[in-house]
Amino acid sequence: MLRNARRARPTPVECASCGATDAIRIELSLPDDTVVHFSSCHRCEHRWWTSDGKVIDLTTVLDRVRTT
Repeated sequence: MLRNARRARPTPVECASCGATDAIRIELSLPDDTVVHFSSCHRCEHRWWTSDGKVIDLTTVLDRVRTT
């Protein structure tokens, strides 16, 4: 176990729907090396995906995940 290790404080994420600042954000790297973020609001349960700072739909994420 590391001594003096500090847990990074997450940056508050604002919900795209209700404006609450307690949403979570999870960063994922897709097979094509695209980095996407999944966000979910604890207050209103709105969920959204972003890539390069722009909102993308789930279909786009799934298309990038599929490998042939």
